[in-house]
Amino acid sequence: MLSSVLRRSTAAALAFGLITLTSSGALMADSSSTLTGRVLALNGADPRSGVVVALIEPVSEREFRSSPTDARGAFTIDSAPAGSYALVIEAPEGAFLAASNLQLAPGMNSPLALALKPGKQAQPPASTPPQDSNQKKKGALPTWSKWVIAGGIVVGAAIIIDSVTSSNNASTFAPTSTP
Repeated sequence: MLSSVLRRSTAAALAFGLITLTSSGALMADSSSTLTGRVLALNGADPRSGVVVALIEPVSEREFRSSPTDARGAFTIDSAPAGSYALVIEAPEGAFLAASNLQLAPGMNSPLALALKPGKQAQPPASTPPQDSNQKKKGALPTWSKWVIAGGIVVGAAIIIDSVTSSNNASTFAPTSTP
């Protein structure tokens, strides 16, 4: 009898302790993250000041932004919870996606060095000679063959429609012999 009371009280104490610890957060680590780093120019050495770095949560589209980078190009985002984010750099020339699946761990994360590189739209287009309007694309059908194919489809459809309607008409309007 005494052992059963002792087991129940021990089990109740353990359950109460476990519930108290988990609800107070003592067992759970702080889930806020800190991300630091520098934004650099294309050459990878010159700092970029006045640039904002943003973490965007894909599901909720919640945004965590840094202050504009300082003269050294340094930034800090310390309010984002641990998780997966898109990393966007907002510069005067536009916004750039630096990472689509950046994983932040709780606490301090490794610093990042981000170099802004021009995208394809920022590069001047390669000079190409003007195309002759009569020049055909490789593998394209000539116009006359397209007309022949379209005509074949129309004629084929007309033949099918005629055969369907004439077979119905033949049974309906077939002459009958009178006795």
